[in-house]
Amino acid sequence: MSARTLVVMPNWVGDCVMAEPVLRALAASGRDLAVLARKSFHPLLAQFPGVVEGVERGDDAATVDELTKRGFDEAVLLPNSFRAAFLAKRAGIARRYGYRTDFRGPWLSPAVTRPGGRRAQVEDYRELLLAMGVEVPPSFVPRLELSPATLAGGRERLARARLDIGAGPIVGLAPGAEWGASKRWPMRRWADLATDLRRRVPNLRETILVGPKEVWLGVRVHEESGKIHPVIGPDLDLIGLAGVLAHLDVLVTNDSGPMHLAAALGVPCVALFGPTDRRRTAPAGAGHTVLDLDLWCSPCFFKRCPLLHHNCMNGIVVARVGDAVAATLLGRPG
Repeated sequence: MSARTLVVMPNWVGDCVMAEPVLRALAASGRDLAVLARKSFHPLLAQFPGVVEGVERGDDAATVDELTKRGFDEAVLLPNSFRAAFLAKRAGIARRYGYRTDFRGPWLSPAVTRPGGRRAQVEDYRELLLAMGVEVPPSFVPRLELSPATLAGGRERLARARLDIGAGPIVGLAPGAEWGASKRWPMRRWADLATDLRRRVPNLRETILVGPKEVWLGVRVHEESGKIHPVIGPDLDLIGLAGVLAHLDVLVTNDSGPMHLAAALGVPCVALFGPTDRRRTAPAGAGHTVLDLDLWCSPCFFKRCPLLHHNCMNGIVVARVGDAVAATLLGRPG
């Protein structure tokens, strides 16, 4: 009988996507997986290998009660927070695999020593898999395969925006980043990029992709770039957004959740990095271009520039991004 394994997922979309290889390895070991995550993440996580059920992460008391009722054999704690270990311990889950961080060692069984050094975040959970006796996957590049219905839904959503598949390349512009303002390339640059790309590639179509908290940003880019490019995304859940992303030829993006989602779908990304570290969270896999300035002050990981100039993002010029998009399109088959 296979183990019923609870996987406590991170709280950010991009981090969840980067954890896909871990779930793939656990599923390959014969485990039935349940994910503890925000409710809005569940439709997306249901597409991950081996996931058979989801548990909504709510207030601590209700979450503990639900986990206790379901009776899991083991838990894999991907966040390094004390709270993740607290929930698993209080729910009576006997085996609780996690890194010994945040003073939570006594709440883990076993506590795994977190390796030192810096590496790509997609490989962060290698030692947890080894501690569980799970074979480490040959590749830590996240992969996501969507159902035909999801792909058809994305195609239909693009068609409603007058972006029919096959009539020319489609480039997505994703100007948002929920983590903080310092991750965002300036709004005016996105509008200028939209105009620049139209001049470079006459048959190019573009769409502005934003989340429900970024409507204002999408509308501003839409207006500043001539009210031509449709805004898609505020009304979509994560799986609906994935269905749209899967049909793009290129996504231009800040370091964000949609960037990792697109990369897992095999969509080439032109990614703009400033306050975060490309060595940690660059889009995984081949075909992506990461643009940054490698300033002395970056990566700083501040949500707002402490020096007030935001040069790490302001210094990335439109022409450089346009060159990268054009080169990526030239390298695409067909």
